[in-house]
Amino acid sequence: MSSLSLPYLLLLSGLLGLMIGSFVSLLSWRLPRLMMLEEDEQFKAITFGGSQCPHCEAKIPWYRLIPFFSWLLIRLFAGGKCHSCEEKISPRYPLIELATAAATVAMVWFFGLTTEGIAAVIFTWILITICVIDLEHHLILDNLSLPLLWIGLLFNSQSLFTTPTDAIWGAVIGYLILWLIFHGFKLITGKEGMGYGDFKMLAALGAWFGVAALPQIILIAAISSLLIGLIAIALKLKKLDSPLAFGPFLAIGGWTTLIIGTNML
Repeated sequence: MSSLSLPYLLLLSGLLGLMIGSFVSLLSWRLPRLMMLEEDEQFKAITFGGSQCPHCEAKIPWYRLIPFFSWLLIRLFAGGKCHSCEEKISPRYPLIELATAAATVAMVWFFGLTTEGIAAVIFTWILITICVIDLEHHLILDNLSLPLLWIGLLFNSQSLFTTPTDAIWGAVIGYLILWLIFHGFKLITGKEGMGYGDFKMLAALGAWFGVAALPQIILIAAISSLLIGLIAIALKLKKLDSPLAFGPFLAIGGWTTLIIGTNML
């Protein structure tokens, strides 16, 4: 544990989470729109491209890029509008920043400043990025799911959450389970029930938590997606035949397993 007292540690974690959340909001906005570029062009656009208004493409000055606080001040004193075209600034940015900050604080509070805590924070940041993109575009990108898988295997090479062997088999079986469900559903109905990104995401979660965690993760994802889907239909937010992004529900299963282990079942 760090020599820092817990309140200071959580405060620093929250500030770090806000900064990472700002990058997550940028990354989740740009990555799906950069799919047609070459890999080196994608890297330059993500890391060196200046922030700009999505409506008028005006460059955003630095003092309007302070995570959450800039949005709050703009909301209070400028009506929440772009300084150039006066279009409303989407609340997605502060919501992602606050969610990332809250999740970072929660992970540090639960695990402390330990190897497990650092791993949990990295795991959480990547999952939030995956969730935002999947919710907005129904895509789980290899650029995120594959690094998540390899990072899980790397941490578990030291048996952090499970044994190295169990992590490898977790990745293999996690992929195969959804692959078999996908092709079985397609054979019976002639329709595709999910995307290949879901296979890779479950493989990544298997790499983090092992084979024993997979039934629990799938059960939590299935139940939560069913409940939220029914609520959305009842509130007329979605139609019965409209697709539902499955990545966020796999993420719920992954976060639950991170916190409680595989004890639920």
